[in-house]
Amino acid sequence: MTNLLEVRDARLAFGGLQALGGVSLSVPHGSIVGLIGPNGAGKTTLFNSISGLQRLDGGTVIFDDRDVTALAAHERAALGIGRSFQHLGLMMDETVETNVLAAQHLGTGYGGTDLLIHPTRWLRGERELKLRATTALDAFALTAEHARPVKDLSFAAARFVELACVLVEAPALMLLDEPTTGLDVTEVATLLAALERVRSGGTTIVVIAHDVGFVMDLCDDVYVLAEGRVLAEGTPSHVQNDPAVVDAYLGVPA
Repeated sequence: MTNLLEVRDARLAFGGLQALGGVSLSVPHGSIVGLIGPNGAGKTTLFNSISGLQRLDGGTVIFDDRDVTALAAHERAALGIGRSFQHLGLMMDETVETNVLAAQHLGTGYGGTDLLIHPTRWLRGERELKLRATTALDAFALTAEHARPVKDLSFAAARFVELACVLVEAPALMLLDEPTTGLDVTEVATLLAALERVRSGGTTIVVIAHDVGFVMDLCDDVYVLAEGRVLAEGTPSHVQNDPAVVDAYLGVPA
C-alpha cells in the first residue's frame, strides 16, 4: 500500500526546547493512524507542522507524492489536508448548516457578482454546497440538527459539527486533534463508528487521542511520541505490549 503522507526527520525547536527531535512517520492511503503519548510529547506540534501552521527547522513533509514542506497552511488545505483542533472553532450563534456551508469557502467556484451576472452558475453552486453540507452532516448523524444554532447543541454534537466542517471539504487526509475530549463512553462509540464510515468513503485519518482504548479500537497503526521523538510504532497490539511504551506512558501492561 502506498503512502498518502510521509514525514521525514521532522525537527522543530522553540528556543531551547526541542519540540520535535527527528520524527518520521508514514500514513498509507485509506488507513487510520493514531498518535499517542504524554502531554508535551510533540503530538500537536507535529500536526501543526503537517498542516502548515508551523514551519519545520528541518525535515520534510510529503503529501500525495508532493513535497509540501514550504507550502502555507491554506495551500496544503487546498491540496486536501483537513484539520480539526482541540478547542471548538465554530460560530456558536449560527446554525449547524451555516457552519458547514461556511467551511466550504475554499471550494466555491463562483462569487457574489454571479448572482446578477451568471445566476444559473450561482444557483448551481449553492445547490452543490448544500448537497455537500448534507452529506457531511449525515456522516455524523447531524442532518436533523441542521437548522439549530450550535450553541443549543450538546458538546458532543458540537464536536461532531466541527468534524463535519473538516469532512465537507472532502479532504484526502483528516488530522483530528483530541476528537474524544469531553465525550462520554456512548458518544465515543458513536464517533468511532462515524470515523469508520468516513474511512470507508476513502478518507485517510490521523488522530491524536489520550483515550488509548479508542485509539486501539480505531487505528490500523499507532505511533507513540515522547519528548519529541518516536518511542514506538506498530499495530495497536504491538504498541500496547511494548515495554518502553508501558513504562513511559501506559503504566500497566495490556
